[in-house]
Amino acid sequence: MARTILDKELQDLTDQIIKLGSLVDDALGKALEALETGDLATSGMVIEADAMIDSLRAAIEEHTIRLLTLQQPLGGRDLRYLTSALSIAGDLERTGDGAAGIAQIILRMTPLRSSGSNGASSVVKVNAQEAVSDSIEITEASVMHGMFELGKEARRVLQGTMDAFARHDAAAARYIWEEDDVVDVRYHLVRHDLMNMLEGGRAIPALQSDSRVLQRATYLLWIAHKLERVGDHCSNVCERIVFIVEGEMSIKPAREV
Repeated sequence: MARTILDKELQDLTDQIIKLGSLVDDALGKALEALETGDLATSGMVIEADAMIDSLRAAIEEHTIRLLTLQQPLGGRDLRYLTSALSIAGDLERTGDGAAGIAQIILRMTPLRSSGSNGASSVVKVNAQEAVSDSIEITEASVMHGMFELGKEARRVLQGTMDAFARHDAAAARYIWEEDDVVDVRYHLVRHDLMNMLEGGRAIPALQSDSRVLQRATYLLWIAHKLERVGDHCSNVCERIVFIVEGEMSIKPAREV
């Protein structure tokens, strides 16, 4: 295969991966929108879009394998790019699966939202007693606020990852990898509050007010985990970006001497 033809094929493959990232980002954005509004139609759109994401991932794999077979690169950046494309597409597709999973959970949560005394789940309160401080009141509204902050960070990391990929920017990829800590911190904050809501003694007052509060809290815990996984998949993609550009498998910055 002539070099000019290969360059065009590689650019077409890059465009496919960028489109896949855009579809995944759109799905994640719509999933977060559905979580905030409870819009079942938006949840359905996310679930339906997952088939397109899966199809594009398959097309990327087919394209990559075809180039590997026809070109048979023995080394260098072309080979690193083609082998990494399979991994990158896989992480993006699994991120899309996470968005679809959030949408499915929203559908399951819908019948549970109006079980409270006043029809609004966000007013159910649970007291989380700290060992050395005053009682901290946790509400579903406060948990949801933390959840949206987690979703915002996860989506920002995804967008930054795709920008670094499009520009083949190893420095940006390293920076984004470090930013995954922000996603992890927000996830642990949300999980901490939800675990307090699920704890037996503290859950009793909430259960007396709303018998389904713990079911909703469990679903929210699943959603938080899926959002945290977005950061993990982006870290994998960033590692591959650095490998493509620099030939290194680790993206941890070198220690200063």
